[in-house]
Amino acid sequence: MIYSDSRYADGNIFVAADSRKNTYEVTVYRAFPTVSSEFFLYEWVQGDRPDTVAHKLLGSSDFWWKILDINPEIINPLHIPIGTALRIPNA
Repeated sequence: MIYSDSRYADGNIFVAADSRKNTYEVTVYRAFPTVSSEFFLYEWVQGDRPDTVAHKLLGSSDFWWKILDINPEIINPLHIPIGTALRIPNA
């Protein structure tokens, strides 16, 4: 279920059915925002997590996805190498 306040609410839903196993998988594809944004750079340090960085720099841990949106090269937000320079959107 995708809630109306989810960042995936406006995404495209793709359903893949496997008739041999009588199962299906649902995937949501979301386009990254195309508007340019002003940002500043933050260097990832030991112990950082997307939600704690968002809380510290953007005022709410709920804004972790804003950091990931402006850094689409980050594939796995739970494994960001120490020393990585992240773009942080201006709040």
